[in-house]
Amino acid sequence: MDDADSIDLSDNDEFMLDVEITAANVQDAINMALADDDNSNSNLTTNVDLPQLSDELINFDGNKFGEELLFKIDNDNIEKILYQHWKTFVPQCYIYHTNLIKGIIEQRTQEILFRPLDIYLYGTLNTDDAIQIIRSYNKKSTVCGHLFKSEEPTYFCRDCCVDPTCVLCTDCFLQSEHRKHRYKMNVSAGGGYCDCGDPEAWKQNVHCNLHLPHDDNNESADDILNRLPSDLRLRAKNLFNILLRFIIKLLCTGNYQDIPNELKNEYWDGDHKNYVTILFNDEVHTYDQVIHVLSRAIQCTKQEGHELASLVDREGRTAIRIGTTEQCRDVQQTIRIRTADVPLKCEIYPNSFISLQYFAQKLLTYLQNIIELSDGFRRIFCECEIECDDELDDITRTEKALLSEKMLWKSARSALHQIFINSFFMDSEWKKTFAILYMKNYSTVWRNFVKDPDEYVSFTDLSVQVYTVPTLAKYLISSHNAFQTIVDSFLEYCQSKLDHGKLLFSRTTNASLQHEFRRAQSILYDLKYLLGVVPQEYTVELRENFLNGFRVFLQLLSYMHGMDKVARQVGQHVEFDPEWETAFNLVIKIQSIISSILDWCAQDKELLLGAYEATGLTLAEIQKTSDISHLIKDKNNSSIVKTTVNDLKVDCYAYDVAKDPISVHIPVVRLFVALHIHLQKYTNTATTFNNLCEKLKIYPCFIYEEALRIQVLGAQHVAGLWKRNGYSLSNQIYYYSNIKCRKEMYDRDILALQVGASLTPSDTYLIQLMHKFNLLEWIRSPENGHSSETESKVKEKVRIMEEFLHLLLIIIGERHEPGIGKVTREEKLTREVIHQLCISPMAHSELIRGLQDSGQLELGSGDFEAVLKEVADFKRGNATKGNYELKANRLLEYNPFYYHYSKADQCKSEEYVIKRRKLNDDGISTTLFIPCPPLFTESFQPIIHILDSNIFLTLLKACIYRSADSKAQLWSEAILNRALHLITLACYEQERESNFEFYSKCQKSELDKLINQLHLNTPSKAETCKELLAYVIKLYNKFNETNEQLNSSTITTNQDTSDLTKRAQRKRKDLAAQKRAKIIAQMTELQKNFIEKNIQLCSDSIDEQQISTIESISPGTSSQLSSLISSSDQQILSTSPNTEFKFEPMSIDDTYPIIQCCFGRNDIELSQTTKQILTCIFCQENSEVKLNSEALVLSAYVQNSRVLSKTRTRRIENWDTFDPTFMSNDLHWGVHVSSCGHAIHASCWTKYHNSITSQDHRRTLRMRGSANYDTERNEFLCPLCQTLSNTIIPILPSLRIFADERKLAQISFNEWLDGLDKALNGSIESRYELDTHEQQIFFNPCPLTTITKMMAERVAQNFQLLFGFAGDSRVQDFSDSIRERLMNFAKNVYVFGLNVDPDDDNDRIPIILWTSCSYTIQSTEQLLRIDSKSIFSQLSIRQSELINCLTKVSAVYGSLHDSDKIKKHCLKLLSVLLLTRTNIQIPSLIDIDLFHLLVSLCFTLPILFASKQTSPSLTNVPTGNLNDLYLVRLILMAHCIQILSSQGFLYEIKNDNSQQFIIRHKNDDDDDAEKETIQKLIEKIIKNQTPPSSSIQLLSLDEILDKLKQSLLPLLRCTALFYHHLTGISWPGESGLDEYSIICHYLGLPICLSKLFDIENERFSNDLINNWISNLSTSKSLIKYPILVNELHPLPKEYIDLMNQVSQGVAPYKYARDEARSPCICLTCGDVVVRSSSSSITTPNLLTTNSLISTLLNIDQTVGPCNLHTQQCCGPVGLYLRVKECSLLLLNIINDGRINKTRGTFIPAPYLDDYGETDQNLRRGNPLHLCDERYHALYRRWLSHAIPEDISRNMEFNNTSIYAHNWSQF
Repeated sequence: MDDADSIDLSDNDEFMLDVEITAANVQDAINMALADDDNSNSNLTTNVDLPQLSDELINFDGNKFGEELLFKIDNDNIEKILYQHWKTFVPQCYIYHTNLIKGIIEQRTQEILFRPLDIYLYGTLNTDDAIQIIRSYNKKSTVCGHLFKSEEPTYFCRDCCVDPTCVLCTDCFLQSEHRKHRYKMNVSAGGGYCDCGDPEAWKQNVHCNLHLPHDDNNESADDILNRLPSDLRLRAKNLFNILLRFIIKLLCTGNYQDIPNELKNEYWDGDHKNYVTILFNDEVHTYDQVIHVLSRAIQCTKQEGHELASLVDREGRTAIRIGTTEQCRDVQQTIRIRTADVPLKCEIYPNSFISLQYFAQKLLTYLQNIIELSDGFRRIFCECEIECDDELDDITRTEKALLSEKMLWKSARSALHQIFINSFFMDSEWKKTFAILYMKNYSTVWRNFVKDPDEYVSFTDLSVQVYTVPTLAKYLISSHNAFQTIVDSFLEYCQSKLDHGKLLFSRTTNASLQHEFRRAQSILYDLKYLLGVVPQEYTVELRENFLNGFRVFLQLLSYMHGMDKVARQVGQHVEFDPEWETAFNLVIKIQSIISSILDWCAQDKELLLGAYEATGLTLAEIQKTSDISHLIKDKNNSSIVKTTVNDLKVDCYAYDVAKDPISVHIPVVRLFVALHIHLQKYTNTATTFNNLCEKLKIYPCFIYEEALRIQVLGAQHVAGLWKRNGYSLSNQIYYYSNIKCRKEMYDRDILALQVGASLTPSDTYLIQLMHKFNLLEWIRSPENGHSSETESKVKEKVRIMEEFLHLLLIIIGERHEPGIGKVTREEKLTREVIHQLCISPMAHSELIRGLQDSGQLELGSGDFEAVLKEVADFKRGNATKGNYELKANRLLEYNPFYYHYSKADQCKSEEYVIKRRKLNDDGISTTLFIPCPPLFTESFQPIIHILDSNIFLTLLKACIYRSADSKAQLWSEAILNRALHLITLACYEQERESNFEFYSKCQKSELDKLINQLHLNTPSKAETCKELLAYVIKLYNKFNETNEQLNSSTITTNQDTSDLTKRAQRKRKDLAAQKRAKIIAQMTELQKNFIEKNIQLCSDSIDEQQISTIESISPGTSSQLSSLISSSDQQILSTSPNTEFKFEPMSIDDTYPIIQCCFGRNDIELSQTTKQILTCIFCQENSEVKLNSEALVLSAYVQNSRVLSKTRTRRIENWDTFDPTFMSNDLHWGVHVSSCGHAIHASCWTKYHNSITSQDHRRTLRMRGSANYDTERNEFLCPLCQTLSNTIIPILPSLRIFADERKLAQISFNEWLDGLDKALNGSIESRYELDTHEQQIFFNPCPLTTITKMMAERVAQNFQLLFGFAGDSRVQDFSDSIRERLMNFAKNVYVFGLNVDPDDDNDRIPIILWTSCSYTIQSTEQLLRIDSKSIFSQLSIRQSELINCLTKVSAVYGSLHDSDKIKKHCLKLLSVLLLTRTNIQIPSLIDIDLFHLLVSLCFTLPILFASKQTSPSLTNVPTGNLNDLYLVRLILMAHCIQILSSQGFLYEIKNDNSQQFIIRHKNDDDDDAEKETIQKLIEKIIKNQTPPSSSIQLLSLDEILDKLKQSLLPLLRCTALFYHHLTGISWPGESGLDEYSIICHYLGLPICLSKLFDIENERFSNDLINNWISNLSTSKSLIKYPILVNELHPLPKEYIDLMNQVSQGVAPYKYARDEARSPCICLTCGDVVVRSSSSSITTPNLLTTNSLISTLLNIDQTVGPCNLHTQQCCGPVGLYLRVKECSLLLLNIINDGRINKTRGTFIPAPYLDDYGETDQNLRRGNPLHLCDERYHALYRRWLSHAIPEDISRNMEFNNTSIYAHNWSQF
């Protein structure tokens, strides 16, 4: 079944976990779950309930029957008795559950069916002891043979393995030397086995420590068998034969009537209700199609259909209906009709037959377990496997199984597959026996596979196990003609594709035929494996059979030769692009085969000559049947025409590429020339070639004719002559020279041209080339550079000429190929690496991908790394991938005409090399010269004579003539450039070869004078080539010995020219520098004038440092740059008032420098607040922030959060009824607000939001889910930086302007507390409820006058000053715009923070708003803490702007809400802190987060006594007065008690690895007083606490004091951050104090704790402290202080350790292909989450009995395991490491109880290889190591609540991935 859209929801997956849990608990849970299923009203329940166990079944005695088999029954009758037994009991023991999804249920199978077999085999009732005795006969195995299951990790060693198929299992790898080598890790697809102990798989370190060889390792087969008793051997052989016969008869049959009559019971035929309809799997139909068909056929639900489809996909078949024949046939007919195009296979069988087949499948497992007990059993079993059941038929049982694949289903195939491997493949001799049988039936096995609708499990998978054994492969070729057999099998499927002897592929071909041919191509992989290892010795039989196979392979190549021919389209564009992909896929598959064939032939002369002649013979046949050009009028004439050039007559092949059909596929020619270069090791190549041509009548020019045509085609395509042929031709030409195909296409064609050049006279060769390029006019009239043709035609000719000269440079200059040039493979690799790095610095993986034979490089012994180290420097950052940069001294080896460069690569490389040469400044010219190539080998040495041929010199003269002619049309700068480089090559050869005639012929033809003249009088069009001309002249003059004066004058001229050039360059640089200086001076003057005119504006500008610290939004985004620019442009031109305030209500330590306090104010008036000007990012208008103007807003994102939670198991079940008044100190929930900090007008935002909403509504439903934002939840993207947002927050001016007219209150802390106490107790009322008969307590806020009447006059006046506000005439009301945005923001925070429906009148709205302010500040503080930053550190603009706006909006919102509700809320908050005379149900102070309490009281206290008559006034907002100072002091006191009374704070804990605190000493008086105060508090606390165990020791007073201050710091840091943004008071400067002291000064608090508590003088506060301590016993808090920041789960340093940890905890799947099943590690808690019945299972060290039972009973089928775990553990955001894919899964879940929307993305895991690269999906498999920087960056993103933003951005940039994933299923 096609699993592209499959998610397995079945509950039959088994996970083996090594966990200590009681069987009873688990079994009870399973029974309960099954009971629930049994009671469900499923449509799949059959009309027959599970029958009661029959008396026969219950009373059957397996021991008795076993003894009868052993003692009373003859061996001849055992099979008959067993058949009778199975006929009776198998249908009763294996029956279908009433719910067919549960499949077959087993009833007493072990006792009735398998126990008698054990007794008979072992000869005793005590089988356990017998098994132990048999095991004792075994010797330690030297071969592992572990069979891999799907998704199991595997490892192979690059240094030691013979080929990439040699792998180790985890246990062997960890115990081997290979772990110290260059290994690779991967995930198995299932089916293979561990190669540990196989000497043919490893070059060294064959055995791991678990399988070390022993002394008598060469024990014979007879010795192994003789270790077993003779009677045991006889019984084993008899039993194995009986069972194998039964298995083959039951499984390998297509008709259930064909099985022996002895097995047919009374329900085999006739009219009964025990027929079953079986649905089989295929790879054609999708899950949705199968589910739809099943819902119609059996009326099942979609969920049931999904589970049945999953069963079919996993097992290969499943029952879908049990009933009468008519009922089953109705279902069958419905399915066939509904899938009429490609019918689903659906058959009807008797239930008894299915039970017998199921039993046969179980017997395979039973046999597998038996043969694993003993090597003797394995050998006996192998003998039984190759026996024949029918004397008339010589087909063995193994062959029957192999040939019956199409009758088998997936699980049966897998069982046979496993038993073949566990029996045959564990012994080399039996492996050879199996290989012979497999080879004998090879064609039939593959025929079954190709026709088989289910391809996932196949016997063809065994090919790789057979052919990758070198000795076995060699034996099969020489003795069983394996090479020819494999190729013949593939040619069978090519016959239907032939058209006139050539393969023809069409897009209109039947889909099933295309599918079959695609499958058949897998045969070529077998050929690759077979020829993978070159033999050291060749025998006559080996050569003969290899050549037999080679000739058949040539037949395949002849079918490919000339396929997909195209003719140039003229006039009209091609209507349909022809099919070209299949041909190139075929080429890619045979590349490695051809390489192996060449390696085989290169090692043996006879084999090489035989292959060369056979290829020549095929080439001769192709020449005879090749197309005749339209140029030949008489088709009977020869294709050779005579061409005359300069009195030279040359035979040319008549063919016009522009008109005649042409193909890029010429594999026979390419193979011929590849063999040709190996001839020089054994014979004279020219003689051998000429003899062959003469013998076979091959035109010598035909060897390179077709390759030349393709080069002409490429040139014409570049010139634009083939535009009308569409993308098909363009794609073919692209892949022709692409890294995937070029080795056997483009490179071989260049080789063919070089072979032709070495075997053909130079003048003849050049004329043949130019004839094909249609460029002979350049030789016939070299001085005529004019043309009367159209401009487009001229451009085409010029472009073709450029390509021709480029081709000449390649033919002559490309010699870095062993056999062509005198180079080694290492030198060739070095050159490739250099030219790759000349494009740009590259990562290791990118470099590998760009090189030929990249697969072989990965397996190399380190040569590639050695080359890299020699030519490049590796540079990398901490968290970035490393790049290799070419060393400067290697830049000289750069060839601008390197033949593997594409046009784009050539341009990039030229720019990069010139740039590097300029930077080096080492005197190397920036002009790019072609380097001197290595020498040709002797066979190819004639190629250099092209450079001194007459035709070549004439061609050069033509190029020089036309360069000098300013009016020449047939000319270009590139032509001159290439011509000069050709002359450079000629000079190189002249210098090396004494008999080279280039110099003498240049003098005769006066070419040297032309070049000198061109240099002295260079026309403007050739100016860029002037330095190259000088270089050429310099090289040429080395040979000018007859005229030294001319030489001297030329050199002088060159030097003068060079000096003039340098002077001109220096002059230009000086002029540019002067111009820059002038512009800078003008800008400076303008800046000064601006500052003078706007001195006030400039004096108030913010720090440049703040501008520079802009937090990057997200690396790798397209909007990053614009975001940064905007952030710096929109700086607010204002500062907070910097006024000092005079207030001394509490004694402050005066021994320290004065630090400005953020509370209180001076008597003098506040300085005028600077205007706040912002620029709208939408309309770019500047606007001042005012209360009565249009609102300016910031985009913000509100989300529910559990990031800071200390108890992840604590969850809120119902958000609609949840009371958020008091935040628990474990922060188990919160609301976080984030923003990008970009300001926009509210009206501009409304326009933008309306436009994206309407745009989203216009989007189709199919595409709507693909957006990276959800308009239904009010989500949008910031218009500037595209940050995800879901609300807007208004920007308000400074709040200090509302405190101008207030008078300073003079009231002590005790008096302030007393007043609040009176207000609290005066507001508490009780009421007796008649309905409930209970006393109800509620708050009725009393007025301020009532409170002041109970105070002394002075205190009352000051209390009135502090809380009673008469209003401020200067205060302006809010504009409607700002008021609306304020209310909307608060509502959005409530809706998105709690994931509830909108409710405008809900009383929780202000509470949630204040909670979000507190939680956001706490999150920011923790972010600073993990970065080891002080609270005074500069925040990023997005953080500071957000907190600034959030605190102001939260402060103002209370004045806009119902004042009575705010007052009641304030009183409720105060009831936790103050003494109450009534028993109010409130949480313990110890359990509350006091910072949330502080923030809420700060916003509500100013409104506590607000008058009802007056309208809400902004004078009720907090501004940092006495209220705030005393409130902070009260909260700090309470926090001290909270910390001291927390669990274990006062006691020393052994093995405590927490932070060590450094005690800071002050003056002695303060120190003693502080200790005395703390000592008193500790004594009181200890009295109220349960005494600890005597073994726990109390900490010293100094340690407690210092630990207490460290624990106070988080609250102090958050408080300082809060009041800094609320009041606008700037941070203190450098003072030399520690952070604790500075914060205390900033908040107006004493550093000494004794002054804070002042127990002796503050009677009321002392009573309050005593009350707090007395109520400690009600606390249930488990929070320990100091509170640490939550961290992500620590990961192991090595990825291999992570893989092994997970693979040991979670068993792999047998057939699973569903990527949602991949085990994931939750990075928040460390649990391993994996799909098992759609539930999550944790790792063994974290699993508990309760958690396992809960996962079994609470199965949510609608969401995946990661989604489920996220909601239970992490809240809305989940971070998971997918171990098998080495990728991170980020999830963002919106679940409000009604909808469940999930967004997600994949990003690389924080593991890097040695080259600094990630390896998502383990494609490269290199060893990976944890990158701490990347993991810390992920940690910061998580802690800053930026994961939803990252998901949104990744969804935007990887827009295609969203179609492939249903994130809720992960």
